[in-house]
Amino acid sequence: MIRSLTAMAALAAASFAFAQDSQPSQREYASPTVKSRSNDGGISNSGDKLSHSDRNFIEKAAKSGMKEVEVSQAVLGRLSNQSVQQFAQMMVNDHTAANAELRALAAQKGVALKDTTDRYTEKWSNNKRNVDKDYIDEMEDDHKDAIDLFEKAAKSDDPDIAAFASKTLPKLQQHLDQLRTQAKPSLGR
Repeated sequence: MIRSLTAMAALAAASFAFAQDSQPSQREYASPTVKSRSNDGGISNSGDKLSHSDRNFIEKAAKSGMKEVEVSQAVLGRLSNQSVQQFAQMMVNDHTAANAELRALAAQKGVALKDTTDRYTEKWSNNKRNVDKDYIDEMEDDHKDAIDLFEKAAKSDDPDIAAFASKTLPKLQQHLDQLRTQAKPSLGR
């Protein structure tokens, strides 16, 4: 079990390093609106074709994904439980990769994403209570919400959004399952 977790962490770290080299930083998260020629010869934004719910999904998913990375990075050095530390590192690796894919999808659809980095760092850096427990509780709530969001998006009429949501959903469910079966029980609750 530990070998597979170590191998998984090494693979995730390598993926993270590759993503960092080939992707813009989180500070460059905002994408320009993609423009294309409309049938009448004018220029239109490709994002205009998105439904409100699809645009909302992209924006909420991006905000949630960035939060997972930021909070996990903020607490990683302060966590005392090894299972919780491994979970936090997995959050950084997996959500960084998913965020890169979502950035590309947002750019393709003409959705400009707001940079929310550093929003949570101060809150979590100043947390003096039981950081491990608070972090796990926050991740559990966030993942339940994310799963609901991605389940709805998997039914989108936009095939690109439905494909991204369907591809990402099992990983979110795996995170929630691992949180509930490994990280949370390791805290003695």
